[in-house]
Amino acid sequence: MVPSPSIEASTPWGVRIGNLVPIVISLFLASSVFWAPLTKTTASIYAIAMTVFFTYWVLRSYSVAIAVWIGLRRIRKWERTDWAAKFAAWRDERPTERAGVEAWDWARHIVIIPNYKEDETSLSRTVEAISDQVNAKQVIVILAMEAREPGANEKAARLVEAYADKLGGMFATFHPYGLPGDTPGKGSNEAWAAREAFSRLIEDGGDDIRRYTITSCDADALFHPRHFSALNYMFLTARDRYRTFWQPTIFNSNNIWDTPAPLRIPDGLSGINRTANLVLPMSLKFPTSCYALSWEMLHTVDYWDEEVIPEDWHIYMKCCYSLGDRVHVEALFLPLGNDCVLTENYTKTLFAHYEQSKRHAWGASDIPYAWRAAFSKDRKCSLGRGVLIAFTVTKVHTFWFAQWYIVSLGIMIPTKLAAMGISPMPRWWTHKAFQVPGPGWHPENAMTWDGWANIGTKAGVIEPWMWLNLVGLLVALCIIPLFVMIAFEGRTRPPRPAHVKAHHLVFQYAMWPAMMIITFFWASLPALHAQWRLATGQGLIYIVAEKNRRSAPVALVLQTADVPVAAPLQENA
Repeated sequence: MVPSPSIEASTPWGVRIGNLVPIVISLFLASSVFWAPLTKTTASIYAIAMTVFFTYWVLRSYSVAIAVWIGLRRIRKWERTDWAAKFAAWRDERPTERAGVEAWDWARHIVIIPNYKEDETSLSRTVEAISDQVNAKQVIVILAMEAREPGANEKAARLVEAYADKLGGMFATFHPYGLPGDTPGKGSNEAWAAREAFSRLIEDGGDDIRRYTITSCDADALFHPRHFSALNYMFLTARDRYRTFWQPTIFNSNNIWDTPAPLRIPDGLSGINRTANLVLPMSLKFPTSCYALSWEMLHTVDYWDEEVIPEDWHIYMKCCYSLGDRVHVEALFLPLGNDCVLTENYTKTLFAHYEQSKRHAWGASDIPYAWRAAFSKDRKCSLGRGVLIAFTVTKVHTFWFAQWYIVSLGIMIPTKLAAMGISPMPRWWTHKAFQVPGPGWHPENAMTWDGWANIGTKAGVIEPWMWLNLVGLLVALCIIPLFVMIAFEGRTRPPRPAHVKAHHLVFQYAMWPAMMIITFFWASLPALHAQWRLATGQGLIYIVAEKNRRSAPVALVLQTADVPVAAPLQENA
């Protein structure tokens, strides 16, 4: 074990101040849209800052569109690859090193599936996808159950009996409730399961920890049939296998056709953005949701921190700060499907999606940790790397809330204030030199009869032309990559089920103009809610999101019987 930077500040006041940081920065950025244009100095600074930001926005938008195209091409190529044959060719190219290269079946891959009150059919779909791997006998599945769940033993036993013979091994662990310093959630359950596996396989079984990867797996994950074959290849051929995370391309696609049309936009775009981030060369890559790393590295840093809810980014930061600059993420370009939030009715699904977004936004709790760790005496990475990680985490989570205000209102509010004589925005900002087709809105005319009588002209509430300043033109340039991403998002979905009628598809695309409203309620507002709870010391209760399916699930017959919760490990022939 190596020493790691402390999770919390050394004093209660330090904790309180640290927890205020995310919401203070977020509110400062979001509110600047309203107060910065009011004085000459701040208006000038604001105008320059917004021009720089939207120039970045244009470059980012086109980069994401290109990166997604590259990522989808790589996925198609990886799906056709015979990874065992590729490994054999890799070994043949190194005749002088062959004696020191491990055999293809030397590696083992543990998959930890933390779950609590998950539907047994959903769990069986995930295990079924793992048992269908081309190298399934190299894979060991751990059902990380919660001991407080009624019937957990029986459910685990049925799944073990159904699938153990198809895998290299399968057993269940049961995470006790109420351990000191233990917060209920995915990370604490995984940490318990991994330590139980270490006792079982390494200490008692005498196996070599260096031959194992561990995959953190959601209970609704559906792996590509060649996922663990590709992981096997990447692990064996990696230049630095004990300091690497492997991240697949995750799409919320399993049941996306069954979700309410407004939610398909954020759910679909999440996969597009993840794919792009794995391709973009200048982006700092973090593991997300389902990812793999060497067991040796995980054991060295003493596993996931039980107090932390957002475990994916946190374990990566913990490894970086504890082990140094060599820790990095490599892309595994095979699709992995997750379920979208889906309950028994439309309205409840909307609220459940909000709660899931709030839980994801709880990652803002890592901002004070990241900055403390970046300057900690126990930090093993360089100062520059530590600050870059802390800055990236801060940027992502503060913009999670503030970005909506900057993008949606950041041009309109200062421009309208200047038109009303309230704001001294610079002349080069207010000058609308560019005329482009599109709806030009004039809400200041809505209070007069002439505004409604002259609709279609510049004196009305709305006209068919937009008169744009320089920053507005930059935003207009983003329409092309937006259409590209809409097209790519449609290509990443499974075929439309028969029960989804054609007119529902039309309604889905009609939702895109409402993206401003949708992202406010299911992205920006949950982020503010999470940061408010963090700042006020209320904490967050981990609520497992419901993820039902209206489409037919994988058909499986699980027999109820008194069977052991663990099955013997099998060596790959």
